[in-house]
Amino acid sequence: MDFLRKPASLFRFSLVVSIATLLLYNIPFFNYVAHNTNESLGGQIFLQASLVVLMTALNFTATYLLVFLTRIVGRILLAICSVINATAVYFIWTYSVIIDATTIENVFNTRYSEASGFINWSLLLFVLAFGVLPALYCVLRPVIVGTAKKMGVYCGCALGILLIIILANIKQTLWISQHDTELGALVQPWSYTVNTCRVISMHHDKQVEEIKLPDGKITDDEKAVVVLVIGESARKANFQLYGYERKTNPLLSKQESLRVYQANSCATYTTAGVKAILEPKDCGDLYEILPNYAFRTGVDVVWRTSNWGEPPVHIDEYLTDKDLAGIYPDEDKAFDGILIKGIRERIDSSKSNKVLIILHTSTSHGPKYSDKYPKEFEVFTPVANNVEEGQENLDLLVNAYDNTVLYTDFLLDSLINTLGAMTDWKSAMIYISDHGESLGENKMFMHGVPLKLAPKVQYEIPFFVWTSDNFREYKNVSNEEEAPEGELPAVLEQHYIFHSVLNLLSIQSPAYNKDYDIFK
Repeated sequence: MDFLRKPASLFRFSLVVSIATLLLYNIPFFNYVAHNTNESLGGQIFLQASLVVLMTALNFTATYLLVFLTRIVGRILLAICSVINATAVYFIWTYSVIIDATTIENVFNTRYSEASGFINWSLLLFVLAFGVLPALYCVLRPVIVGTAKKMGVYCGCALGILLIIILANIKQTLWISQHDTELGALVQPWSYTVNTCRVISMHHDKQVEEIKLPDGKITDDEKAVVVLVIGESARKANFQLYGYERKTNPLLSKQESLRVYQANSCATYTTAGVKAILEPKDCGDLYEILPNYAFRTGVDVVWRTSNWGEPPVHIDEYLTDKDLAGIYPDEDKAFDGILIKGIRERIDSSKSNKVLIILHTSTSHGPKYSDKYPKEFEVFTPVANNVEEGQENLDLLVNAYDNTVLYTDFLLDSLINTLGAMTDWKSAMIYISDHGESLGENKMFMHGVPLKLAPKVQYEIPFFVWTSDNFREYKNVSNEEEAPEGELPAVLEQHYIFHSVLNLLSIQSPAYNKDYDIFK
């Protein structure tokens, strides 16, 4: 440990930190470059060598300036970055994620209960070896800062090298623009620092208030209830209703009035997926979402959730699983069954003729699928306890996931039977997932890959509907490339929910678009 006591010049310190950053945290970046360039062998060697020099010069400049200007504060920030770098690389290697703005936003919206599922000994040991030890070097090594003149010379030379390398690779501009998302998301520490700034900026620019939709009105006194169930990480590939060979929907497959649709999600992560389900059209703005609009129009709206990530909900009855546990102490709050507890009593007690109940579930969310269902639903065995364990045996991971679908089948069938028994109400149950899930295909797990890169299992989602007798008539699904007037396209999107629910609740509104309604 004597080298930690011996003072080092800021030049040497910055060079060591920049080279260590290159070697410890950027192998996935260079691996991506190697597998995604069409250059000849000589061209690949030149490109990789150029990137090595460029990244070393860039990190050297950033490190030198940070420590020169902020002294010990800069070294502490470098130590923190070492730990974050190691964590990022672990997740890139283990779960095939990329650290883009979407991933950063997901991190900001993740609760401890979800994040704790990723904590294991391999993660802790990896971060200790590749994060904590380099962090100690950054903090403990004495540094001779030197003069401003030296800072100008060294940083000027580094920036000059950067410029030369960029000019020498000017012909790679097109290739870089085609892969900018992936390259930027794999280079450490710039992936999370730049994308964190982007996310903060986006949230700052976002409207404080949602954009109000034109006023609507309820046009009849018919007693109608709609239960919208938002699934979590449910992929249609593992639903028996969509041809999966396993009997993961033994109950729903017997529901004769169930209408099943092909559908794609608008994103591969919860916040964007739920927003798309609840908003009237696809846009970056925050419009008044379905529960808020229905509530303002006079509908009795209930939101029950074991999840998070939805846009702001402005209604009188917003209940989390913890809130429901206080109301129904005999029901196990660890599972989504608590969301449907007392549904009939709640509907019958309503003072309104129009009721909308939204259940935001978490049944198929990883990494611990086996914790998402009661043990009596562990039909497909043996199971992996988490995604990391499932990497060693994908069949065990699929077993655990399929059990979550089996539990979903039970919950939705119970809900349909409850609604069907309420003969004094016209009723409907709509189920749609926020996004899909990867279960090891192409060594990818869970979700969150940018939509343009995502495998289809991350965006092909289940979407099915049940209605009571003589409630609404369904439109036909067209097999043509462009659906004729009055028919539905072969593959639907999540925005069909908003307009279809307005129809079911007899809400007349300028915001309604009949082309995005599954009913006539």
